[in-house]
Amino acid sequence: MAAKRKSSSFLGHTATYAVANLARRFVGFVMLPIYTRYLTPADYGVIGLMMVTLAVFEPIFGARLRMAVPKFYFDAPEGRERRTVIWGALGLTSAVSVLSMVALILLRGVGSEIIFGDRKYALALGIFAVNLVSRPVEDNGMVYLQMHSRSRLFLAVSMAKLLLQVALNVLLVVYWREGVLGVVLSGVISSVALGLGLTLYVAACEAPAFDWGMTRRMVQFCWPLWLSGLAGLYTGSAGGVYLRILDNLTAVGRLELGLRFAAVAGMVIWGPFIQHWGPMSYRYFKEPDGPRKFRVAFVGIAMALFLGGLGISIFAEPAIRLMATKPFYAAAAVVPILTFGFVLNNLRWFFNFGFLVTEHTKVSSACQYVTAVVMTVAYLLLVPRYGLMGAAEAQCFAFGVSFVYTRHISRRYYDPGFNLGLIGVFSIVSIVAYLCANVLLPVEPIVIDLLIKSVIWLAAAIALVVVGIRTIRTIDASALINLPWPLDKLNRVASER
Repeated sequence: MAAKRKSSSFLGHTATYAVANLARRFVGFVMLPIYTRYLTPADYGVIGLMMVTLAVFEPIFGARLRMAVPKFYFDAPEGRERRTVIWGALGLTSAVSVLSMVALILLRGVGSEIIFGDRKYALALGIFAVNLVSRPVEDNGMVYLQMHSRSRLFLAVSMAKLLLQVALNVLLVVYWREGVLGVVLSGVISSVALGLGLTLYVAACEAPAFDWGMTRRMVQFCWPLWLSGLAGLYTGSAGGVYLRILDNLTAVGRLELGLRFAAVAGMVIWGPFIQHWGPMSYRYFKEPDGPRKFRVAFVGIAMALFLGGLGISIFAEPAIRLMATKPFYAAAAVVPILTFGFVLNNLRWFFNFGFLVTEHTKVSSACQYVTAVVMTVAYLLLVPRYGLMGAAEAQCFAFGVSFVYTRHISRRYYDPGFNLGLIGVFSIVSIVAYLCANVLLPVEPIVIDLLIKSVIWLAAAIALVVVGIRTIRTIDASALINLPWPLDKLNRVASER
């Protein structure tokens, strides 16, 4: 009964986080038909490059301590020491972020010229700089909710932000025709509102308390991760930069649309999972059956990611043709490649955990920079010749190298016994299904094509689930208690065979 309750609780939190994560990021899809009609591919590329800029500034110039908070919070005894973890992270992050925001605002003209090759986006970049403060503050509050398993409140807050941002987008982009500036304003306003509200909530739950010694320890823990974060940002976003330099902003816009679709599996499946599992993994690590829990989690989330990633890859082309205008159609070709790379990059977190839990964060940073070097070489070789497709292939190749290399190094620090042969099986099933659905059997009209794609995806999904369930049963059969009806049915069928 205890195992059943734990399984139900974990699935319940994960499902709630799935809806919440979708709500927080779904605004991009809700607005996609509007964005592609009121924005050009070049405008879409500008917004994507702004997000890259924010991600560059956040790890170091924003002094973010997010990765340290769960570890130090659960390591500290309850009471004042835990409060110093929360407020120390928030205080230092806010102080440094304000300085970074002011610097970017003052240099907005030069920054616009460097990033976009045009100063006309200087005002939008200056307003966007507010995110340097609001986003880390918002993130701090959301981490607090995750650590206390307040998934329903997490969902409510996420839905509130979604509704606010959609309303602002309709007003600013559709009615006032503000273009890029309208998209920026809607994001900044909603982020500031959410950040302020969450900070007040945390203050009501945990009275402010500060300890410079605790904050210094978190900084020492995090600074290699900041460097690692820059490398991770580079490997995740540099394709747009290379395309802007070696091609044009239109290619950047198409890549950004492809990335938005490719990231759906991470947004809907990986994000909710890691929001619950990530903070709690430090607790599971200390338990006697920790390695078994890590192996079960790895198989389960890998199965879910390949399931979702295959669906995205198969249906991306008709979805883009339905939602976007013709100048964006080329984005569909890169979605499968980007999606596969993202799946491997998400799963790499399990290997990276060994560096974090043993406080060998410098090794984590070194692995990221190896990936960055591989990706740089791939970009320089492929982008000039193949353009958009070359950027996608370079990113996917580098993520694959990172997955294998990080696994090899991490075994020295923590090795629960992950089964990588399973990833090979999942990959083969997914590739064969995609080729059948989108290369060998595409037909007209679209209704018949979608029906064929659906049948192929369903057949592949059943194969992936059966393989995954059989693997989990060999690790811990109790983890299969209280599965949802379709999975439980497949579990029974697989067990009978």
